[in-house]
Amino acid sequence: MVTQADCSIAFKKEAAYGTAVAVDRFLEFTSETLDLDRAYHQGENMRPGTRVARSQKRILTREGAAGDITQEVQTKGFGALFELAFGVASAWTEIAVDAGVFQSVFTLAKDDFLPSATIQKGVPRLPTATTPGGVDAFTFAGCQVSSIEFEMSSEGVLTMTTSWIGGRAVDTLTPYVPSAGKYPEGCELFSFVDASLVLGGTITMPTSTSLSTGGTVAGNIRECSLSVDQALDDNGRNMGGGGARSRPGAVGLAEITGSLTVEYDTTLITEAVLEQQGLALVLTFEGPTEIGISGLRPVVQIVVPEIKLEGDLPKSNGGDVITHSSDFVGLDPLVAGQEPIYLVYRSADLVL
Repeated sequence: MVTQADCSIAFKKEAAYGTAVAVDRFLEFTSETLDLDRAYHQGENMRPGTRVARSQKRILTREGAAGDITQEVQTKGFGALFELAFGVASAWTEIAVDAGVFQSVFTLAKDDFLPSATIQKGVPRLPTATTPGGVDAFTFAGCQVSSIEFEMSSEGVLTMTTSWIGGRAVDTLTPYVPSAGKYPEGCELFSFVDASLVLGGTITMPTSTSLSTGGTVAGNIRECSLSVDQALDDNGRNMGGGGARSRPGAVGLAEITGSLTVEYDTTLITEAVLEQQGLALVLTFEGPTEIGISGLRPVVQIVVPEIKLEGDLPKSNGGDVITHSSDFVGLDPLVAGQEPIYLVYRSADLVL
């Protein structure tokens, strides 16, 4: 027996692009829009006696899939997803001072192609008078993360939306992989209560076992968002490929963007906007419960060594506290050995 709430999404990294693998990673999600990404051509040749386009002249010209998955980020289970989104993951390393705590640092790929994954979503079907309800499987091979966005709102939790492109036809014949017992256990969420933000100052870059430190802690940020667009190309549909992509999407010039909502209690941000100052940005989200033996907690930390702000000037607010929004772009500081963005994931997971 199933209910309409028994939806699932599972994935697994592929060894070869577009060659489907059996999914084994299940993660909870709040919404998804995975769907067909097809194109059709309707013949336009004229013929006496017909006023409506003819059925035989409608054909498929493009095959694929696309859509978004939105999730509340959890303290376990997200390492493999971060690798797909960024492209490069350092080794999943146990922190020497704290047995049972592992960490990896994710950075942007420097090769043409990001890794790909097979995704299977399970969709429950209502029963009829003669047919019991069940879960139907839709399997998408050759899926790549085209962009990823993080959001933290006041009094909220850290959410993440991944946008996917799939280069193969949807498969409805692969059996549904049951999700029971396959979700990571002991997961918690990253709350606004345990979030902090560094804006400006001098920071140290994270390593495989340490977080970024230093900088100027900002105490006036209500909300923040950050996104990375990998600028994947939409080509690779070549003759002989049946309308599907014969290769993965190739990366373009990545864009790092975001926004801050600020209570107006300092001119730091307005001065940075007006003078186009480069500032370091570090977003740190800690889990609520200690792991390991020395009091460390799970962490998602996003480090952008240099951003430039493109914000609005503060405006009157009818007597209420004045806030203003400031968009920003992340840039390559061109410092030897330094990446334009890092994501650090610290967890009690035993594997990435």
